[in-house]
Amino acid sequence: MRGDFPFLFWLRMGLLSFGGPMAQIAMLEEECVRKRAWLSAEEFSRGMGLCMFLPGPEAQQLVAWVAWRRFGKVGAVMASLLFILPGLLLCGLLAWAYVLTNQLPVVGGVLAGARAAVAGIILVAGYKMFFRTCVRQELKVATGVSLAGLFLAVPFIFLAAVGGLFAWFVRSEDEADLPKLSEVLLAALRRVGRYLVPVVGLYLVLWLIFKHEHGVVRLAETSLFAVLASFGGAYAALGIWQVKSEAAGWLKPGQFGDALIVGEATPGPLLLAGSFVAFVAGYHGKIFAGNENIVWGVTGLIIAALFTFYTSTAVILAFAPLAEDGVGDRRFHDVVSMVSAVAVGAILYLGLTLLLAVWTMPLLVAVAAVTGYIFYNGRLSVPVLIGFGALVGLLNAR
Repeated sequence: MRGDFPFLFWLRMGLLSFGGPMAQIAMLEEECVRKRAWLSAEEFSRGMGLCMFLPGPEAQQLVAWVAWRRFGKVGAVMASLLFILPGLLLCGLLAWAYVLTNQLPVVGGVLAGARAAVAGIILVAGYKMFFRTCVRQELKVATGVSLAGLFLAVPFIFLAAVGGLFAWFVRSEDEADLPKLSEVLLAALRRVGRYLVPVVGLYLVLWLIFKHEHGVVRLAETSLFAVLASFGGAYAALGIWQVKSEAAGWLKPGQFGDALIVGEATPGPLLLAGSFVAFVAGYHGKIFAGNENIVWGVTGLIIAALFTFYTSTAVILAFAPLAEDGVGDRRFHDVVSMVSAVAVGAILYLGLTLLLAVWTMPLLVAVAAVTGYIFYNGRLSVPVLIGFGALVGLLNAR
């Protein structure tokens, strides 16, 4: 890492990065392209395209990519850490307050209103992504099958695997032979394998010590899988978190919406919602059975963050050169497109389950509709919309 690495700059970016991935990317462009001229607009656009293409939280990966271009691999890791740290600390504080106060009626009303707002936001995000990414009929079908399958409790990993295999092997008639993968892409795949060895090795060590059904192993597995399967961005990963956390009993029914509220309302990556889930589960003794206090909550918070953000940083560093060379392999591109379409189904499933939880309360359904409409038109930021929902929920609870 170079001696002129701007620690305070990346920490400030982490502190001010409210509003979700698009707002964070816009702030990065303003600071790194226009003000500091670290990159040209074209270079930034190529880096952003790569991060959108890869699995993982796109804004955090773009932070790592920009820092990699300017300060090398160590700089990329340090910038990612500084970008994540403020939100992670605030997430832990809010999770602690949550486990102490969420049974209070007024707090319950605030959270119900905020959940309704988040439902509207996620449904609109899924709707926009559907029309942006599902441009071919088979991709639209994949989204529908994914949505139906999740409601029928089909594991997301099965849906994603089937979709990916279909895109890889089922080719159109005008392709006489399957094209070979380029050497550039093969080199990136080899790098990602090497870079993931430490985190996969740690998971295997935990698996050998505690066995698969132990809470800490399932938490590490969920964090890893949610990142690696999250073609389509953070909302796709959070759809996986919802299914896994409810299956493991880490949260009560309906509580996952509270994790989304924290993820949306705090600075940094939206995937910090997974760390919120891990804190709550650890605090209530569902990670290390029988150990119920703040120490185990913090342990869960750190485990989820480590497996999530080490993995996402490893992925972007492995594929970083492809921002210049491009991803020209047809089969690989088709697989990513298909898995992204499956992920859109997971995003819509996440939004619909949140909406169905308030379906019997007309006021909260109206909150979801209003916030969704405003979000669709881009008139207010996500934290403001969540605050609106929370205020309506508070007034309704009094």
